[in-house]
Amino acid sequence: MNNPLRRLHHNAHTATRTTRPARARLLAALAGVALVAGCSTGTDATGASSTNSSGANASDTESSGAAWTTITTAVAEASAGASVAEILAANADTSGAVAAVTADDDAGAYDAASATTITLSGDSASVTGDGAGGVGVDGGTITISAAGTYVLSGELTDGEVIVNADDAEVRLVLDGASITNADGPAIDIQDAGGAVVVLAEGSENTLIDGETYADTSEDAPTAALFSSDTVVITGTGSLRVTGNHNDAVSSKNGLVIQGAPTITVDAVDDGIRGKDYLVVSGGTITVTAGGDGLKSTEDDDETMGFIALGAADITITSGDDGVSATTDVTVDGTTLTVTAGGGQVNATSEEGFGGAPGQQGQAGDQAGAAASDSATDDTEDESGVDDAAKPKGVNAGVSYTQEDGTVTLDAADEGLQAAFINIAGGVLTITSGDDGINATNGDRVIEGYENVDSESDDGAVLTISGGQVQVSFTYSDGIDSNGSAHVTGGQVVVSGQAGSMDGAVDVNGESQIYGITGSPSVSTGDTITVTGADGTAWEMTSVFTSQYLTVLGLTEGEDYTVATTSGGSATGTAAALSSGMGGMMGAGPGGMGGEPPSDAAMDGQG
Repeated sequence: MNNPLRRLHHNAHTATRTTRPARARLLAALAGVALVAGCSTGTDATGASSTNSSGANASDTESSGAAWTTITTAVAEASAGASVAEILAANADTSGAVAAVTADDDAGAYDAASATTITLSGDSASVTGDGAGGVGVDGGTITISAAGTYVLSGELTDGEVIVNADDAEVRLVLDGASITNADGPAIDIQDAGGAVVVLAEGSENTLIDGETYADTSEDAPTAALFSSDTVVITGTGSLRVTGNHNDAVSSKNGLVIQGAPTITVDAVDDGIRGKDYLVVSGGTITVTAGGDGLKSTEDDDETMGFIALGAADITITSGDDGVSATTDVTVDGTTLTVTAGGGQVNATSEEGFGGAPGQQGQAGDQAGAAASDSATDDTEDESGVDDAAKPKGVNAGVSYTQEDGTVTLDAADEGLQAAFINIAGGVLTITSGDDGINATNGDRVIEGYENVDSESDDGAVLTISGGQVQVSFTYSDGIDSNGSAHVTGGQVVVSGQAGSMDGAVDVNGESQIYGITGSPSVSTGDTITVTGADGTAWEMTSVFTSQYLTVLGLTEGEDYTVATTSGGSATGTAAALSSGMGGMMGAGPGGMGGEPPSDAAMDGQG
């Protein structure tokens, strides 16, 4: 589909400005497009078109075409303040991938009488059933070349399962299967019209690859469970995947996880990667990765490179980004917990910064400055692992949109970064080493903002209209928009105090943020209670300790009382906040991040 919401310039073409309809008309025109709804079971869950993307290894960020570098005006206008449905409707239609998935698949059930049985035993296997003619066994290499349902059980101590069935629908049912390959992937789906991996009900399955692969060609597999075509993983059983070579689970096209599987992966590089897109609409997923946790990298098709998270429970421990997408990340009903780069405790100070979360350190506290500077050289070692990583909780090239769910991000660098950030509901809790929330164009340019400096509006937009948001940061800013920021609703608390370029709030462009900042102090575990003049109140549990705090999403001119379990209470009048002062509580203005104000700052108030 030629979709105006995803018209991104490519660096191989001259960028030209084209007149577009208004955002409302653009989105209305998409009303008939099938949406990825993030369902947890059944074929109404998200799906995928089976586009065959060419290119380098799936572990690479290279693509077959020219990577886009500019976000057009049309995309910017459509992404700012958008809903999950609007973002997903503008991306590739993924319904085709799950078209073959049945309710039995999602339940982990299968018809044993009609299936072909592959019994793994040591370094070989035996095959029975009507489809046995479609299976070849050569020592430890089992090759499936015809359509059908194949049930794998037993243990293969050194071998692999290959699917090479052009245009055929292949269903692999893992029912107590353990596959280890010393010099390649455990499962290699080389060619299939449709591939579904079903984890049988009550089964425990294991896939382990080798540290080095015999195949070192450009198109060689790079993961323990590897697919060159779009693949769906579903069922109700469990799967443990160890990626000793590179990634644990990887598809060079799309990857969909649905149903209610329990999947645990451990990888030296990325945990779960879908190059064209990654959709996780169900299951319990645990990822430990030396690189990124969840990843989508397609950058030569503007409708791809996205990650859509639905009603799944996902826990990620990553050396680099927890969730990394070239374009969009959407969250709808997800429980997502990320620890990236060891979390906030591993924050690397910038020059002139240090101290407790949300607090500016002393000039001269530069223990981590050299390491921070070196981290700007974004290089990777031979295994593909970034050896100068700046780990973020979520890193999206275009947009992050959350409507429901519980997201907890603990990151050594930024907690959440995207050009367009839309938070309309759910719970978002961030503890970060650098900016908590960072709306920025990142490595791209937003059309119309090509020649801006670091302190100017770069076209990024932050929108918080609902939900409960809490941010604790160590260095830089709690909420930072290099463009504009609109906090029109929700329950928003940031550690430290607004009032300087590096504090609770920093906005380069237009700012629609009303709140109060200052006393009382707060400790981790405290109940923070915010009460309006009309008696309406809300609470949250603090994840940080700070001398001051900032509350946003309030009504300008209204009085609010903020109380904490350990710090008492203070009352202030909600006023406009950005990097300037306003909305002070308690005894008066304070310095950045809870530090006492300087005499000059005090002289400037009044």
